[in-house]
Amino acid sequence: MNAKNLFTFVAVVVSLFGLGLTFAPEFMAGQYLTNPAWLNDGIKLVAQGYGTQLIAYAVACWYVRNAGSSLGGRAMLLSVLLSNLALIVIHTLAVLNGVEKATGWGQVLLALVLVVWSGMLFRQTEGKVA
Repeated sequence: MNAKNLFTFVAVVVSLFGLGLTFAPEFMAGQYLTNPAWLNDGIKLVAQGYGTQLIAYAVACWYVRNAGSSLGGRAMLLSVLLSNLALIVIHTLAVLNGVEKATGWGQVLLALVLVVWSGMLFRQTEGKVA
């Protein structure tokens, strides 16, 4: 469980979500929203914007995957850690408030795995910035 494996995994998974949100927001709404009719032109635009950000995040993870304990690698580990902590809160509240289907619990589990994995790697690289 090294940083290269984490960044590669994140790049692949995030690319899939980013492509889905960017090019097929209706499909993603059907998979996650309890009421897909909530998807209107404004929400589609937000989903597509978020999807393009996810694709950029995936590219960043892909390019930093060999950075090891460099400052860039540590910064990206911290980014993975903090963004997934936020996703845990967001998706938990969405499922509990009836906005997302139970599929959202999968997102919470995935984010939890990424928080633990990136947190362990971040602690291992502490003080080792070259």
